[in-house]
Amino acid sequence: MNRAISSAGASDPSRLPVDARPEDARLLLIDDQAFTVRAVKALLAKDGYAAIHGTTEPQDAERLFRQMRPDIVVLDISMPVLDGFAVLDRLSACADRRFAAIFLSGIEGREIRTEAYRRGAADFVSKPIDETELRLRVRNQARIIASERALARQNERLTQAVAERTAKLEDAIGVLRDAETCLAEDLRQARASGDEKMEFFASINHELRTPLNAIVGFSEILKNQTFGPLGDAKYGEYAADIHGSAIYLQRLINDVLDMARVESPEFRLEMRAVDPAAAVRTSLIMIEDQASRAGVKLVVDVELGLPLIRTDEHRLKQIVLNLTTNAIKFTPAGGQVTVKVRRDSEQGLLILVIADTGIGMAQEDLPIAMKPFGQVRRLRSVAKLPSNDIGIGLGLPITKRLTELMGGSLEIHSQRGVGTVVTVRLPYQPVQAA
Repeated sequence: MNRAISSAGASDPSRLPVDARPEDARLLLIDDQAFTVRAVKALLAKDGYAAIHGTTEPQDAERLFRQMRPDIVVLDISMPVLDGFAVLDRLSACADRRFAAIFLSGIEGREIRTEAYRRGAADFVSKPIDETELRLRVRNQARIIASERALARQNERLTQAVAERTAKLEDAIGVLRDAETCLAEDLRQARASGDEKMEFFASINHELRTPLNAIVGFSEILKNQTFGPLGDAKYGEYAADIHGSAIYLQRLINDVLDMARVESPEFRLEMRAVDPAAAVRTSLIMIEDQASRAGVKLVVDVELGLPLIRTDEHRLKQIVLNLTTNAIKFTPAGGQVTVKVRRDSEQGLLILVIADTGIGMAQEDLPIAMKPFGQVRRLRSVAKLPSNDIGIGLGLPITKRLTELMGGSLEIHSQRGVGTVVTVRLPYQPVQAA
């Protein structure tokens, strides 16, 4: 029996949390025999526990328990006036934290042990007491309690750190939201001067990206629980919300800067010979996963033998991505987005058509959707999209402006509840990108 106990008590100390110290345990001994109290106290003192107190008066046990708040109580079962079971009931009723009870008894038998464990005992030692057995059983309970309390302290520190970081991130998000409001107002005031506008956007780009990158990075660490579990599952949800909001703000900044660039007098296209079929297919590869996650079927229909056209390849891909991403976003699961590429040889035009079976728009909403910051807000509730996924209404205006700069045209036909068809016409050889 002692060999089995010794094996259990000699587990690898490296498995304990770094700040778990079994020797910090406080012990209370309760036995009506003074000799037993002195002997047990002397045995356990060899292991250097923080405090060991004993009493031969079971009635006095509750007062001592409240006074010293022990981690382990070693008590005899057979005592006059109050037996060990009654004493344990009283101590459990006044305890404000978990403690381990180890019963001592000269009565052997399965029934007495079963009753002891039923009453809440952590362990049981028979009398006459075996020194090695008693020390190992007490040591085991001290290790368990030290580990539990060390883990509780670590969890408390982690919870506090998460709360502090979350508060900082929320403050930063609030600052960025205020900056977004100011940005929209400043944009309207800065439109009169192209030079002043670009200088303003360069400043905003620098001032917003630095804290925003920190928010994205720290929120991703919290979301992925890189340094350990956060505790309550709500912390993970809040971190994911913060991370999603920060990503949305990054997209917002990119869109605003892109809008400013295409409207700047200094904006230039990089015109060269481009294979339109390859450009369209390369663009669509990047959003296949998005369509799959949304449950939307993406159909690509590119005419064979399309001629090379003179255009800006990067901006052509941007047009395809903007329009197709928008179509997927507003198409419910089970719907379809079709991308067609055709040529009109007689007029020298490349025709790009993006058609969806999405929620569509009313005719009166189309002019609003084509204006900067004119996003049709009712689409959020109709499409059941979160606020950080609706955009700020720059995707279509940017696409329309790029199309015009490339010498082409953009048309939208939409019907609420049926879908939307966007047609882009680009010349093979634009006369001049104005």
